Amino acid sequence: MNKLIYGINVGRILLGLCCILSVQGCSKSGGSNSGNSGGAFLTCKINGQLHQFNSKVNANQKPVTTTVHAVVVGGWEGEDTGKAPGFGITLTIPGTTGVKEATYAVAGTTDLELDGQYYIQNIQNGQVVSTTSYSGGRTAGTNFTLTITSLTDWGVKGTFSGLLRNGDNFLTITEGSFSAPYNSAH
Repeated sequence: MNKLIYGINVGRILLGLCCILSVQGCSKSGGSNSGNSGGAFLTCKINGQLHQFNSKVNANQKPVTTTVHAVVVGGWEGEDTGKAPGFGITLTIPGTTGVKEATYAVAGTTDLELDGQYYIQNIQNGQVVSTTSYSGGRTAGTNFTLTITSLTDWGVKGTFSGLLRNGDNFLTITEGSFSAPYNSAH
């Protein structure tokens, strides 16, 4: 049962990140948000080593209502997003409350729809053969904390940390921070 729930959770996160990537091509800037252009960045330490996921950093589509129900943020360590390691954060608050500038935390339960995910493309002979994914938040034995410090018409800013898991392997995420503009619709 835990493997089924884990698979569903990972699938939802990957779907959200795929949506970001596919919409990124529709941005007014021509789909390129590399480096720290426009103030966009996503960085953290993974097991004490600094990682910069500053390529194509973006958030979900700009909300069309005054209540923000979801925040999805993602970025990659290289321009080739099909092969570069990436990091993503997903937070969903259903109902009328919505997402606010606040701190959200979850530790291995489904009380809150909050997940952090680090994914690595496994490449052989120049081709992606599989993806290794570490998830934290709702996954058993993990935790994830997200603090949203700014939620504006431009996008989302905040900090994060947690313990991510892939089977019996764990990654400690510290000193995470991001500044992610919303994708723009045509």
